[in-house]
Amino acid sequence: MNKICIIGLGLLGGSIGKECISKNLAKQVVGFGRKYESLKKAKQLGLVHEISESFEDLKQADLIIIATPVKQYSSIFKKINPYLSTTTLITDVGSTKKNVLKDASHLLNEHYQKFIGSHPIAGSEKHGPDAAQLGLFKNKNIIITPHEKNTNEDIDFIINFWNSLEGISLIMDAMKHDEIFSTVSHLPHALAMIFMSMLNNKDNKDELLRFAASGFRDFTRIAASSPEMWRDIFIDNKEACLKDLNEFKQQIEKFESIITNEDDLEQYLQHASILRSNWNE
Repeated sequence: MNKICIIGLGLLGGSIGKECISKNLAKQVVGFGRKYESLKKAKQLGLVHEISESFEDLKQADLIIIATPVKQYSSIFKKINPYLSTTTLITDVGSTKKNVLKDASHLLNEHYQKFIGSHPIAGSEKHGPDAAQLGLFKNKNIIITPHEKNTNEDIDFIINFWNSLEGISLIMDAMKHDEIFSTVSHLPHALAMIFMSMLNNKDNKDELLRFAASGFRDFTRIAASSPEMWRDIFIDNKEACLKDLNEFKQQIEKFESIITNEDDLEQYLQHASILRSNWNE
C-alpha cells in the first residue's frame, strides 16, 4: 500500500501504526487525532510517519482505520466523507458493531460499501500513545463484520491486512457480535468498575486498599481502562448490556439465597470453578 491513515493513536491505533511501519505495510502511515500533543507524542514514539489535524490529508489513502471511542464515529464519518476516493477502504477497531454499521450506512453515503467493521480482541487497561506496542495482535482473534454491500475482494483485503499483523480473522454478523461481547467483555468490565465504585464510596477505602492483594488486582485490573471508551461502549451496546446485567442480578439473588440457607454452596462454586479451569484463552 502507498498510504494508511489511522484516526486515533491510543493503544490500538498506535499499535496498528507501529506494526505497519515495522512490517513495511505502507510507504506512508499518517496519524490523525483531536489533541496535537498526543499526535506529536505518537510521532516521537515512531507510531506513524506523519501526523495531521486535517482530514483533507486522507486523500489518496488506500486504507483508513478509525481507532477512537465509538461515539465519535458519527462525527468522523461526516467529516471524512468529502475526502474519500472510490477505492479507499475504511475499517475500525470498535467494540460494538450494530450501531456503527447503521451510522456508517447513513453518513458515508456511496462510500458505505467500502466500510468493513473490525474488532481486534486485543488490548489492556492501558491507554494513550505510550501504551502502543508491537505484537499486540499476534494470535489474537480479529472479528470482521461485513455487510451486504461489501465485495468479496474488499473483505479479503481487510482479512489480509489483519493477517499481516499476525491476527486471526473471523467473520461474524454484527448483531451476534454485540450480544457475544456484551457477555464476555462488556459485563466483566462493568462488574470491575461497579466494584471499584462501591469501594470508592466506603469511608475506610484507604485501609481496605492497603490489604488488597493478588485476587483484588486480577479482578479489578480492567477497571482502570479508559472511561471515555467504556462510556461509549456501554451506551452503544445498551440493549445487550442491560440484558446481561439483569441476568447477573438474578445470579446475585440466587447466590444470596444459597449463602443464607447454606444450601449447595460448594456445588455452585464447583460449577464455576470447573468452567473457568477448562477455559483456555
